[in-house]
Amino acid sequence: MLPSSIEWKRIRTQVIQRDNFKCVECGTVAKSADIDVHHLLPRSAGGTDDPSNLVTLCDGCHAAHHPKLAGGLARRAIERWAVRLARWLDRDGEVVAESQAFGAGLRLFGLDRFKEGQLPIIQAALARQSLLVVSPTGFGKTLCFQLPAVLRQSISVVVSPLKVLMGEQVSSLLRRKIPASFINSDLDSGEKRLRYQLLSQGSFKLLYAAPERFFVRSGAEQQVLRAMRPSFLVIDEAHCVDQWGRDFRPEYGRLKEVREALGSPPILAFTATAGTEMQQRILHSLGIPDARVFVRGVDRPNIALLRWQAPAKERSAIIAALCRLALPGSGKLMIFVPTRKIGEALQAHLAREGLETPFYHSQLGNSWEREQLLKRFVGDSRPVVDRIICTSAFGMGLDVPNVRMVVHWQHPGSIEDYLQEFGRAGRDGAPSVAVLLQGGEVKEDIGLLRYMAQRAINGSKLSDEAAIVALRHKHEQIAVMASMARKSACFRKALVGYFEGPEKVTRRSISTRIMEWVFADARRNQSRVACCDGCHQVEIVKKGRLNFIRKVLAS
Repeated sequence: MLPSSIEWKRIRTQVIQRDNFKCVECGTVAKSADIDVHHLLPRSAGGTDDPSNLVTLCDGCHAAHHPKLAGGLARRAIERWAVRLARWLDRDGEVVAESQAFGAGLRLFGLDRFKEGQLPIIQAALARQSLLVVSPTGFGKTLCFQLPAVLRQSISVVVSPLKVLMGEQVSSLLRRKIPASFINSDLDSGEKRLRYQLLSQGSFKLLYAAPERFFVRSGAEQQVLRAMRPSFLVIDEAHCVDQWGRDFRPEYGRLKEVREALGSPPILAFTATAGTEMQQRILHSLGIPDARVFVRGVDRPNIALLRWQAPAKERSAIIAALCRLALPGSGKLMIFVPTRKIGEALQAHLAREGLETPFYHSQLGNSWEREQLLKRFVGDSRPVVDRIICTSAFGMGLDVPNVRMVVHWQHPGSIEDYLQEFGRAGRDGAPSVAVLLQGGEVKEDIGLLRYMAQRAINGSKLSDEAAIVALRHKHEQIAVMASMARKSACFRKALVGYFEGPEKVTRRSISTRIMEWVFADARRNQSRVACCDGCHQVEIVKKGRLNFIRKVLAS
């Protein structure tokens, strides 16, 4: 139903004022009478007349949008009829009404098709199902919640732990002319007040905030936030919910309370790493025990996994030999160490070998120096750094596509941490290697990890009883990781099984196949150049580990 002329005039004025009388594409300032209001999703594709679906454009930019619509009429006709057929054949409620706008939504985000695995997640979200998605960086998780948010009428709230990631995602949405904002402690009082005012007027499609924002002392702020009735409550970095996880944040543990205050919307939770047990703890904490769980991209076939038995006194020399290997395509090398002391000793050894290598850790200089080193490794600052020693504090949320090798001084304290860290390799899909050094004497590595766990527990504010339980859980995680690293069987299969559980045979319905044919990339198996040391043991014994690595990188 179209709005009345009076109602449309009110909506139009609100949108133009929100955009400061400027074209959101070219920045041209114009009078209200000389500027246009454009639908992000056209009415014909299910777009609404809400301010969150409208942006301000000058005459030139507005006119440029509509000739493009004619060029894709044939494809859009196919999309329209395919969705109608899929909905007619649908017996399980998988193809929701918003599916008719998938084509327009993809084009809004500058895309032609969904990546493999995205479509089922988006369909489940639009079917109002709560869900947990476990997938590495590069899978495209942001589209899995941003598109459903755009296709729904009301606002969606995104809980994110990092201010820098909030800013990056909001900037990306604004470049797409999608009204979005964030609220955090970096904003001055005037800007914060303006954003709350726009929020109360329904001017945004997505709002980003840290979980702490819902528990601020200001009653006025809490009133505006808790008055929202969002379409979705999105939890980014959902592993922060797990009270036994390394990155646990107490406020994340109260998100069940936040959800109830917001009217119990569906939860869309995302994390790069969570084993089956952690998945259940996350769902329990969020109050969604029956949510669907999607595990995507845990098996990285372009990364060869190599476990290398070596006592601690030999590891510096081995890492020096790895540093001398030629990495194709200006590839980069990351070396993870468990402590600052070990990192500094390794850095000194490499320097004596003529292999100057910077060391990133949480106590390095000030925040500016740490940021500059990170930029040098990414390639955004000079001189560029091609290899780096680092602790687990390095680059949370960082995406460097051309890391060719990740080396671990020893295995970390959990399988979740190991997947997240070695998963920094090969994000461009090119052949890469993950090398895990471990002692022939297992106690050597486990003893250090247990000592670090004890120190972390001692520095926490847990009660004595809770501290005992937490330490026991840390020891169990260490033991599981150590056991998996020692087994002679296929290392990859063990890792994948830890996250995905027993293999399941799933049958896709005919309606799902139709939707994938129209909107998604064809399923394809990425070629695997090598699996792991367990599967290539004969070759490694015959030719040596370094030659095995050279072969993988050169393939």
